[in-house]
Amino acid sequence: MADSIVIKTEGLVKEFGDGVRAVDGVSFEIERGEIVGYLGPNGAGKTTTIKILTNLIKPTSGRALINGFDVNRHPKDALKDVGSLIGVPGVYSYLTPAEFLNYFGRVYRMPKEKIDQRIEEVLKMVDLLKWKDSKIGTFSTGMERRLAIARSIFHDPSILILDEPVLGLDPEGIKEIRELIKSFQKEDVTVFLSSHLLDEVSRVCDSVIFLYGGKVIERDSVKKIDEILKQYRLIDVELLNSINEHDLNKLKDMEVIDQVQKLGENRLRLTKTDGDPVSTAEILREVVENGFKVVSYSPERSNLEDFYVSLMKEKEGSR
Repeated sequence: MADSIVIKTEGLVKEFGDGVRAVDGVSFEIERGEIVGYLGPNGAGKTTTIKILTNLIKPTSGRALINGFDVNRHPKDALKDVGSLIGVPGVYSYLTPAEFLNYFGRVYRMPKEKIDQRIEEVLKMVDLLKWKDSKIGTFSTGMERRLAIARSIFHDPSILILDEPVLGLDPEGIKEIRELIKSFQKEDVTVFLSSHLLDEVSRVCDSVIFLYGGKVIERDSVKKIDEILKQYRLIDVELLNSINEHDLNKLKDMEVIDQVQKLGENRLRLTKTDGDPVSTAEILREVVENGFKVVSYSPERSNLEDFYVSLMKEKEGSR
């Protein structure tokens, strides 16, 4: 495996006893220093993939490699430079953050001087230093989540594997974790994270892997996806009167409109694929000239969520 590739999966398959294939031939590569998002609906196979990558479960077939080592055959070598956050971390309510991290430092067999140094460093990084000696049982969900991330980076790993790192956090907590993850890239840390918050992924990640039904259906850079989405305009339209089938067909026949979706009794979403504001103005003019009484007209550029939804619809349509 090339030195620049730090995480690699080759045809990963995981079947469970009930015949369900949770992961179905998943292959991807992640380069050193990348922040990669892993997206998919519930049951797509995200957590199963991550559990294979961290040796919590073994694949039915295929391989997962980290730094060139097969995770399931040589877990000690593969995972020695990996920090992970998977599921809801255990809460040690009777400990303080200093005691909690000291325990994990000893598990990692770190020297006492290094443990003391890292306690100060990581608690400062996750903005918990002032609560260093407070009982964890008094912490909010966001504080507990930040402490769990502190634990995952305590041994100074160069690779982080995070499953829903902002789960259960309020907007302020999400923003804090977002900035923390982005700061890791400055230290050349590779981050692989699953998330259902598409807006957060677009703000943090370099590229995105889309998973559906256990299969990778798309992978691209966030920058390239953003360039594609610049070509699309979504136009939410509210009409004075109710929309019937005749109205929908009339709109679909207009050459300036690419797609028409009924959202409610008198609400529509129109799609135009060239992204030109002049075109959206032309659409409004033609809609009005065809006798539709427009109450509101709101053009918006598509975002990562729209891209994701379109992929899901396309996949559903092919089944």
